[in-house]
Amino acid sequence: MSRTRRKLNDSASKMMSGVVQILVEGYIEEDIQSVLNPSIKIPGVWSGSGFFVKYKDLEGYMVTNAHVVRNAVKVEISSMLTSQERFDADVVGLVKQLEPDVALIRLTDKELIRFKKLAIKDIEYLELKEGRSPSRGEAIKAIGYPMGMIEPNITGGEITNFISGSEYTTERFVTNAAINPGNSGGPSINEDGKVIGLNTAVMIDAENIGFITPASFVKIIIENLLLLNEPHFADIGGKVQKNAENFNPLLKQTQAKGVIVSKVLANGFLEAAKIQPRDVILSINNVEFDRHGIVIGKEGLYRHKNIYDVMKLVPIGESTDIIYLRDGVIHKTKALAMRNPEKGITSIPILNDRKYLEVFGMIIQPLSFEIIQVIKEVDPIAQLEMLQTIDQDKPMLVVTHIYQGSQADEMEWPLGELIIKANNRRIHTLDELNAILKKNQGGAVLIECRSGTLGYFQVSDQH
Repeated sequence: MSRTRRKLNDSASKMMSGVVQILVEGYIEEDIQSVLNPSIKIPGVWSGSGFFVKYKDLEGYMVTNAHVVRNAVKVEISSMLTSQERFDADVVGLVKQLEPDVALIRLTDKELIRFKKLAIKDIEYLELKEGRSPSRGEAIKAIGYPMGMIEPNITGGEITNFISGSEYTTERFVTNAAINPGNSGGPSINEDGKVIGLNTAVMIDAENIGFITPASFVKIIIENLLLLNEPHFADIGGKVQKNAENFNPLLKQTQAKGVIVSKVLANGFLEAAKIQPRDVILSINNVEFDRHGIVIGKEGLYRHKNIYDVMKLVPIGESTDIIYLRDGVIHKTKALAMRNPEKGITSIPILNDRKYLEVFGMIIQPLSFEIIQVIKEVDPIAQLEMLQTIDQDKPMLVVTHIYQGSQADEMEWPLGELIIKANNRRIHTLDELNAILKKNQGGAVLIECRSGTLGYFQVSDQH
C-alpha cells in the first residue's frame, strides 16, 4: 500500500466518527398535487448524511445537503459514537433552491449535553479545506450512510473533473467515488484530513460519476446561515456573451479577449460599477478572462473556472475591482459585490412558504418556478404562456386548482390562468387581491387574465 493511500485511509478512519446519519420526517416536495394545491401535503420519511463541522468555537453544528432537510418536520441524527441512540436536531438554515445544495443543522442544547454524556469519545469536528482547489487525479474518500445503512460507508476514488458554474449554478467537483442515495450530505476528504467538499449528487444512468460541492462554497453558506441571513452569492447583475475576432471593428479591440456585456440589470452589480452594454470585461479583482469568460492561467491548463465562479466567491459587500474595455480604451472601476436583483417570478421550494388563496372554488398562488415546472404535466400550452412572463420585475398570480361544482368550474376556467386585473385594477399579489375582495363583500368582482379570459364572481360575506 502506498504512503498516500495509507495516509488517506487513516484520515478517513479518524474522520468517520464525525459523520452522522440524518433521519427525517417531513413532506414529499416533488408531488405535483402539493405544488398545484399547497393545502395537500404528502408525508414521508427519508435519511441522509452529514458531519460535525469545525467552525470557530461552535459545538454541535453539522453540515448536510439542503435537500436532506428541506420540508422537514422532525430531524434526528445518530452517530457511531453513541451506538444507535437518536438525537433531536434543529435546522439552522438552508439554501432553498439547492444551489449549492447546503444546509446547517445543530443539536439542541439539551441533546448536545446528552450526546456528550453517551459518546465513547469526544466529537470529531471536521475542518473545511481552504485555498486552492484539489487537482484532477487527487485521491479522496467519500463518507456517508448510503441506502439507509446504520454504519458509515467509506468509498475511495479521485477527483476526475470539474464543472464550471453559470448564472444559476455553482461550481462542482466530479468524482468516481461512489455517491449513492443517503450518502449525500457526507464529506469528501483528502489525505490531509480536510473536507474538500460536500457529497451532493450522483448522475443517474452514469457509472462512477458523482458530484461534490466545493468546501469554499460551503464555508460561505455557513457564515451566512450563522448570521441568520438568506444565503446568496454575489453575481454579475447582467448578461455576458462570448467575444470573437468579428467584433474587433465594432468594439475597437485589437484582439478578442474578455467577455462582452450584452445586458445590464437595473440595481445590479454592473450598473453600480457604471458598466454599459458592449463594454468588454477583461478582469475582476485581477483575475483575467479569455474570450470565453474562462480564467486565464490561475488554475492550470485543464480547468475551466469562469467569470461566474470568480464572482460567486467574492463576499457580498466587498469592494470589487473591474478592468474593462470601452471604445478601444481600457478603464478601471469598482463596485460593492452584490446579489442579482430579485425578479418577480421566483423559486418557492419550501411547502410551508407557499402562500395561496382559496376563493371562488380556485387555488390562486404567486407564480413560481416550481409551478411552471409541474404545469407541463397538466397543460403544456399554459406552461408556454407562463414562460413568457419569467423575466418580469413584479410577481404574478396564477390559478393552480379548480374545485368541481364551484363558480370557477361553472365558468370552465382552466388551470394556469394568469390573473392581471380585479375590478379593472392591476394586481400582482395575494394581498392586493384580498383587499379588493374585502372591499366588495356581498357584491361581485370582475377578474381578468393575461389570456383575455374573464370571470365575474360573487363575493361571499366571509371575504
